[in-house]
Amino acid sequence: MEGDVHRRRSAGVPTGPPPAERARRLRAVRGALRNRGLDGVVVYGSGPTHPDAVRYLSGYVHPFPRARSLLFVPASGPTVLLIDREWHREAAQAMTWADEVRAVPGRDAEALSTAVGVALADCGLTGGRIGVVDDDLPASVLEAVSAAGSGIETTFLPELWPTLVGAPTDHDVRGVERAAAAADAGLAALASACRPGRSEREVCFDVLAELAAAGAEFRHASAISTHVDVGAYARSESNLQPFYYTETPLEPGEMFWVDLIVCRDGYYVDCDRTVSVGDPSAEQRRIYDACAAMYEAMVETVEPGVTGRAVWRAGHDVAAEYGYEDRLNGVYLGHTTGAAISVPPFVSPTETGELAAGQFLNVEPAIHVPGTGAACIENTLLVGSEDTVVLNNAPTDLIVA
Repeated sequence: MEGDVHRRRSAGVPTGPPPAERARRLRAVRGALRNRGLDGVVVYGSGPTHPDAVRYLSGYVHPFPRARSLLFVPASGPTVLLIDREWHREAAQAMTWADEVRAVPGRDAEALSTAVGVALADCGLTGGRIGVVDDDLPASVLEAVSAAGSGIETTFLPELWPTLVGAPTDHDVRGVERAAAAADAGLAALASACRPGRSEREVCFDVLAELAAAGAEFRHASAISTHVDVGAYARSESNLQPFYYTETPLEPGEMFWVDLIVCRDGYYVDCDRTVSVGDPSAEQRRIYDACAAMYEAMVETVEPGVTGRAVWRAGHDVAAEYGYEDRLNGVYLGHTTGAAISVPPFVSPTETGELAAGQFLNVEPAIHVPGTGAACIENTLLVGSEDTVVLNNAPTDLIVA
């Protein structure tokens, strides 16, 4: 089995979970449908924004950003995967465990409507209540589902995906642990890659090479794939910027954070470390110390039943003690991860959702002081019923280049 997995990975074919885990996921979906009085569900997937749910439930990985798919799962009966690239059907059949794979021209509305109607009929869904996972489902797809039978009633299920990935199994834990090990290899490379005068691009590619050697995935079609954000990202309030890297050289006197996301076998980890080019100034050291104290306070707060807001508050209160409460990362200070890179509950001032035992959570306290420096420490945690475990083993110390 291990040799087969290695051959498939080497050939660029996603391996997917073992049969027992595939069956469990299908049972989980069908149990959720029965609990909601639904007869089936349609899951929409697309490369740029929504690839994870279809992969998690069928094993299908979109080949490039414009590719789209539909997965039909009845409360009982066969599952059908509908893709929009005939040339990718053979590859799709090799990677998916859906009962049948069909292809339909993605921009042909009439052909799409016909294919959706046939798929629903073959799944026994010509009537009844059908859930739709993604509220960004294209209007043409929603119309095709609604028009497939006179007795069909559609309802959106935005909570289904977070519910499915919010209760990870032992298989999920092992997958995230492997992704975390790859991330640790990248973080080790980061420490030696950062030197004065080197460009952000050079640092980025040194780390990416190590991540690739450690088994990280780099996908054509994904909203989030393995990547490294260096330097310039941390000079602004958020690391969400138009470009992954620049030719900007690392200059003595600057301090910034590096954001590293790893996807491996469909599981994500997210981690940040802080780099000082040369010895930090007193104020830069204070920024980093505040960030480190925030991180410790937030990790100590994480446990089942605690809200994302409470974890955020723990970090905010420490930042306030240092006088940096108005200099925090403006996106959030953490998010759940695992089979999806970010689903509720988030670590934000308005998040009322509670953490559950077995969830994966990232805490990422970040402080940005314009003209002085920025710091962030981020790791992936496994929320335990008794103890919370930090899955990243790489040191969180300030990296002095």
